[in-house]
Amino acid sequence: MNHRFKMPLVVYRVTSKEDSDDLFSDRKPSKTAELKCFVIKTETSEKTDEKPVLFILKKQLGVAKHADVQLGDEVSLLGRRYLVIDVVPRRYWTEIQITCEVKGSEHS
Repeated sequence: MNHRFKMPLVVYRVTSKEDSDDLFSDRKPSKTAELKCFVIKTETSEKTDEKPVLFILKKQLGVAKHADVQLGDEVSLLGRRYLVIDVVPRRYWTEIQITCEVKGSEHS
């Protein structure tokens, strides 16, 4: 399964900036890194009580030990945006867990 190794991953750090009258905070994603990653595990579950059906995609990825990835960052993997929900440092690499919701029957 060579296609699961050295996949491009783009990390976005989302910051918020208050506007002048403090009514809204603007979310500004800024690109912080482009990394190579490998997929450890992919899990798909569905919420059938929603119409249309929502699929929740969860993935575990391995990235370089020195990678600057934090909780709450957004990552782009194969054209889909995910939210980083966990960062676990390992001995030689860092494991990140990401998730997103997809409407309809398109899931991977």
